[in-house]
Amino acid sequence: MSPTNIRFASSLLDRAGSSFDDQATIQPFGRAVYTVYVHDFPQETVNQYAKVFNHGVEGHWLSNANDPRKILRVVDPSAPYNIPKVCMSSVMKKPPPFRNSTSDSSPQPKEPLDFLLVIQGKNANERSKVVVSHTLEDAATSMFHEAINGFSVVFTGALLRSNSTKLFFQEREWIYSFKKVPDIAALNDLESSGFNQIGIIC
Repeated sequence: MSPTNIRFASSLLDRAGSSFDDQATIQPFGRAVYTVYVHDFPQETVNQYAKVFNHGVEGHWLSNANDPRKILRVVDPSAPYNIPKVCMSSVMKKPPPFRNSTSDSSPQPKEPLDFLLVIQGKNANERSKVVVSHTLEDAATSMFHEAINGFSVVFTGALLRSNSTKLFFQEREWIYSFKKVPDIAALNDLESSGFNQIGIIC
């Protein structure tokens, strides 16, 4: 079967959350990309990137390689892949599973959600970058841009905007822990608990 052609950023989201994997070509750039539509990410994956989230730097490459104290610092970009991959959980569906009509009794988020992406290149075990998007459309554009440039999206999730602001856009005193939650109801409950724990739907 020939690769799928992806011409628009929004096309990356078409199969998000399914178990379908696909090798696609981003047109008109001719960039081959492997799209992996995972159903969700486990808590172990959230734990894997907790240190990067807690560092509070968005949009820059981070690494603790060659640092005996293992302190993250801003570094040069990773080398790109020839064929990057884009991994998406069901939270990246169009429209998102939590965006219901006003007549729907399903729980709604207490506030707007932000979308969290982790980007990696060939130095995957050493360098990562976090990208925060305020809308699903912006997240799709960011994934499209990273894939065109040869970088993989290895994690996607959604969190309350106030939490992404605390993490990346203001000074803070706390080190947070992160918990994978399955849906909006669990996200709202965790936020009401008052602990220094941030829920991520992924």
